[in-house]
Amino acid sequence: MITNYYMLLNIDQSTDLETIKKAFRKEIAIYHPDNNPSPEAKEKFEQLVEAFDILSNEDKRREYDKMLAYEATNKPVIIEQKQQYEDWQKEAKKKSKTYEGIGLEELLLLDIFLLNGDFLDGLLSGTDELLDGIGDIFDLF
Repeated sequence: MITNYYMLLNIDQSTDLETIKKAFRKEIAIYHPDNNPSPEAKEKFEQLVEAFDILSNEDKRREYDKMLAYEATNKPVIIEQKQQYEDWQKEAKKKSKTYEGIGLEELLLLDIFLLNGDFLDGLLSGTDELLDGIGDIFDLF
């Protein structure tokens, strides 16, 4: 069964990227380990990262919407689509582990730079000094 990420973020399927980002920031603030250390919150946090990873990427979102449409009409999801969805979930799980280690404030600041979700991955693969440097930049404002 495919998780309905639109329902998870409390948004419509026709929502634009900016609204997706706002919904993600709102929800992630509630379930980030800095604010909520419960095991249930950790699971929800992982789902939110997964939802954002898919919905903020135009190509993934288009394929995901097709999968949702198949499921809504009780048509079986094509095996390749199912495998793709499972790969996305694994990828998002790795990202959520990385995001857990980043303070909520830093994570929300980094979101300003998100274009399609890939930029943050590249940024986080760098060193801690890079993250510190970005914080210093924001201190200037």
